[in-house]
Amino acid sequence: MSPAVTGVAPARFLLSLDQLHVLEAEAGIAVPAEFHTEWGDSASAEERDAREANALNGLEVMGFLSPSTGRGAGSIPDRVNPAVRAYLGLFADPALEISVRSWGDGRSYVQSAVVLSGYATSLIRTQRLDDRGQNPRNEDSVELSAFTFSELIDEVLRSLRQIDSARPAAAVTKGSIELPITELQGLINAIRSDRPGVVEGALREVDLGAASLPIARAASFGIDAGFTLFARSQATGDHFSSHWFRADSGWFELALSTPPLDSVSSSIEFVDRSRVRLSTRGSEAIIASIITAIGTLGGALHG
Repeated sequence: MSPAVTGVAPARFLLSLDQLHVLEAEAGIAVPAEFHTEWGDSASAEERDAREANALNGLEVMGFLSPSTGRGAGSIPDRVNPAVRAYLGLFADPALEISVRSWGDGRSYVQSAVVLSGYATSLIRTQRLDDRGQNPRNEDSVELSAFTFSELIDEVLRSLRQIDSARPAAAVTKGSIELPITELQGLINAIRSDRPGVVEGALREVDLGAASLPIARAASFGIDAGFTLFARSQATGDHFSSHWFRADSGWFELALSTPPLDSVSSSIEFVDRSRVRLSTRGSEAIIASIITAIGTLGGALHG
């Protein structure tokens, strides 16, 4: 495994949870908190020894560790492939960090990606969901990818594209509305009642016209997927977050604005003064916003 260069496809490896645990616990490599694993108290010393031996053997076969005997022999930290240590070492002190949480099509995704000096590393773990999108079951591997900054946007959009590929894109009525949290919830509940009189009254109550109904309806029925991305530049402290959900009528974004904590006297006032913007756009709008955000945050990496 050697450092990636511009124009080379990302290098990908599947690590078992035990292999990642050994790299963290025995080789001293830092991983994001959401990828930290522990062997439970129920595991006997013999079982732990066997699992560690299997993990070490697998890492050696993959080239992550030098051989345990002969010229490459040494302690586990000394045996780590320098390229592996360099890429995983990006998690310790990155210039740009990105976190993705997404779910849909029977699976959830957790991704952490980091960038430093034009190189990037990503870890992805997944869970299987039942037919109702509940009861997550961990899958027993973690994907490690090493790539360059130029590949970053494609990498953090992988789960979104995989989720979208399972269902044709819906026609979206584009627009946005902004309301206090409680008023938006009341409007959605009215729409779900499927009673025209109640819906009309709710629209009057929040001072919206009938043209806003398709926008509010987008968040009312059949939510079956979600995509959240958070990015932060360590160089400037600037950050970006985006929260999207897919319903029967397509993707919509929820953006929350809250009052300064020192301007409110209670949690009730905090909720009352908080507002939610609901925007309906296609998945291409998600891609466009992420391209813009990462381009802006990443610009600081190059001065």
